[in-house]
Amino acid sequence: MSLTTAGKTPGPVRFYLACDHHGCTTHTTFDLVIPDPGPSRDDDLWGHLLHHTYTATPHIKELGWSYLHGNGYTCPTHQVPALPSAS
Repeated sequence: MSLTTAGKTPGPVRFYLACDHHGCTTHTTFDLVIPDPGPSRDDDLWGHLLHHTYTATPHIKELGWSYLHGNGYTCPTHQVPALPSAS
């Protein structure tokens, strides 16, 4: 997995992000304070597990990283160009 975390919400969480592009060794670390504890494991298992990621998504995009389903996270160097919209 290319995105891992250390810390518990509410409070500071450290994110470790590595590029999943074949052969790329680019990685970054950043900290966010997440004030919302998120759902409990019993109420929403997936929401509980992914709460940190959902909260960090805007910051990850600001850093120039993207997530492509099936391929994982890519650093700004390996961005996949957006497909043209059908019009």
